[in-house]
Amino acid sequence: MSYLAKNYNRKKISFKYGKGSYLYSANKKKYLDFVQGIAVNSLGHANPKLIKTIKDQSKKLWHVSNAFQIPEGEKLAKKLCKKNFC
Repeated sequence: MSYLAKNYNRKKISFKYGKGSYLYSANKKKYLDFVQGIAVNSLGHANPKLIKTIKDQSKKLWHVSNAFQIPEGEKLAKKLCKKNFC
């Protein structure tokens, strides 16, 4: 019996770990992870640079409401615009 809400028809696959764009199941089968979570980004798994960045940021702030100025968010938005469409 599961105590989770039955919001989704979950597949009977359990993942142990991920590396890059791949997930590895409890029975060691490799899957390409092309499905993002709901309302999240697809960042891959266990990227060393991202791990370091998250670790460094975790020592500062975790979340700040968009009702306040967020200098790092402005910096990221500028980078994204320059690389994409602005």
